Amino acid sequence: MMDKELEKRVDEYVDEVWGNVLDDIATLVAVPSVAIEGANKPGAPFGKDSRAALDCALGIAAKLGYQTSDDEGYMGMADIPGESERQIATIAHVDVVPAGPGWNTDPFTMVRRDGWLLGRGVIDDKGPAVLGLYAGAFLLREGVTPRYTFRALLGCDEETGMKDVPHYLSTHEDPAFLFTPDAEFPVCNAEKGQFGATFTSGVIADGKILSWSGAEATNAVPSQSICEVAVDASELPAPVANADRLTIEPVGDGRTRIMAQGIGGHASMPEGTLNAIALVLGYLKETGICKGDEAQALELLSIIHADTTGSALGVAASNDAFGPLTLNGGTIEVKEGRILQTIDVRLPNCVNLTELEDTCRAVAERFGATLNVDHAVEAFYIPADSPAVKTLIDTYNDVTGENATPFSMGGGTYARKFKSAVSFGAETHGLVLPEWAGLMHGPNEAASEAQLKQALKIYILAIFRLMELDL
Repeated sequence: MMDKELEKRVDEYVDEVWGNVLDDIATLVAVPSVAIEGANKPGAPFGKDSRAALDCALGIAAKLGYQTSDDEGYMGMADIPGESERQIATIAHVDVVPAGPGWNTDPFTMVRRDGWLLGRGVIDDKGPAVLGLYAGAFLLREGVTPRYTFRALLGCDEETGMKDVPHYLSTHEDPAFLFTPDAEFPVCNAEKGQFGATFTSGVIADGKILSWSGAEATNAVPSQSICEVAVDASELPAPVANADRLTIEPVGDGRTRIMAQGIGGHASMPEGTLNAIALVLGYLKETGICKGDEAQALELLSIIHADTTGSALGVAASNDAFGPLTLNGGTIEVKEGRILQTIDVRLPNCVNLTELEDTCRAVAERFGATLNVDHAVEAFYIPADSPAVKTLIDTYNDVTGENATPFSMGGGTYARKFKSAVSFGAETHGLVLPEWAGLMHGPNEAASEAQLKQALKIYILAIFRLMELDL
């Protein structure tokens, strides 16, 4: 049951601070904080931009009254001490995927338009990170000493491997309970397993494909793909399939650039996307310019890009708790005479990772290619009837008037790195975007102001209720 007096104070607080919330999101978005794997700089293990975003977020926290510190640049901590040192925590990340092509605005300048925010990170995950800080700060506004210490964790490496959390947990205890605002409402208590691998063709002699690009990251569906071939443009036919999405232009010296415009998005949510690599692939096969080993490599790519369920590859699977397996071919390149194609697979807990690898490797070998496994992670699950999960779902339903239940997803969040954690918003499933707005990981990333504002209210009330539990 909603405490009406508390709800009234929360509503007043949200309205009062909203302008500051937007200013702080804009300040954080302005930092182009793409984490650099292996940067290994003291105090900035994921590069100077990731560190700059962490400092920016910690500055926001300090301004709000938190006690701030950081774990050697791996993780930031913003604390509100409680009666107990045990913690209720949130965790968000300040790193982002590369901007990529296709933006209509500067990706690192937040734009406010018709009730929407545009900019890299507004929904994944800088906007929600700021919400988490302002949610906890309501405790300070109320003069409340919480039952448990509230800790807002700020990660720096979520998009490139989550190496920040193991470093943090090597010297810090797990929170009693944690949620991350890095997915969709209502509550995600089950995350699919993850399998990432690279198919590498054999050496291609006298190939026509000189270069080929896809997404900036393996966990993104490429919205654009560019392929240069050693063929004069006059010798290439006009596209038949997807002609409105393909551009063929000469670049001189008997070379031609093939450009495809797809529909980008997150690898874990392929519905509604259109992989630009697959568009180029389809055109290359139409032309018949690739022969021998190169044609064989295209046949392998055709299997990988045939569908997003893994059916053609022979790895499709599904169950009630997790839903279907998804498959994305994200990055592609030509290197030392070989074509390299990555895959990002999100899998239900009925899939055996070893068997999945064996199947992919066998398909690669049929086409003279090799398979290198980049990562393999088991599925993650927290019971839906646990007191903390029930508290979050009840809070969401009280605010929205819905009767929602917890769900599973293909995205991998920080939740799977902790003993007792879930993801909790801030996106809303099925939200219809304006035609000029885009999804997370794609161009023109957008967030609804109304959605974020409601999420802030939900987070404040959820934190208050979590503090009442015996954890």
